[in-house]
Amino acid sequence: MGFYHLFWGFLFLFDFQINGFDILPDVIGYLLFYVGLAKLNRRSEHFRKAGNTAAVLLGVSALALVLSVLPRASAAIGIPLGLVILLLNLYMVFHICQGIGALAGRRGLYQFQSMALQRWRWYLLLVPAMFVVLLIAALLPAAALILGLVLIVASFVINVLMMLLMREAEHHLRR
Repeated sequence: MGFYHLFWGFLFLFDFQINGFDILPDVIGYLLFYVGLAKLNRRSEHFRKAGNTAAVLLGVSALALVLSVLPRASAAIGIPLGLVILLLNLYMVFHICQGIGALAGRRGLYQFQSMALQRWRWYLLLVPAMFVVLLIAALLPAAALILGLVLIVASFVINVLMMLLMREAEHHLRR
């Protein structure tokens, strides 16, 4: 139906790097999001909006990938580009979760609807947590290490929960 593509898309958003090489490039994840959302876009306006955003993210993340291998790519380009990707990603995930919630609500699956909306809130909470850790890092580097590790674990857990939401959506929201 499309949710399995979203499941795999979330997997590719994990940042696993070996010697500076991202073994799960985001661009592949956004391609999977685009394909999955194209299959779902007739079922909710939220999926259409998320799909359009995935298309933009596909292009922007491809640009970021190219810039990451160029020797002269600077933080002056990378930081604003990363911020754009972050904001677009939040917009896309918001509409994915809202779309799942809307479909679940139409089927009377109110507990599943609530779960989808709660997962969005957890995903969203990672952003301010990241900025708090960055602020603390500037003030208390030793505390930032511990908080950074906690944030990495929380990010991993929330991404896994998003993947599980996609798997459950595939099961609960079949036609």
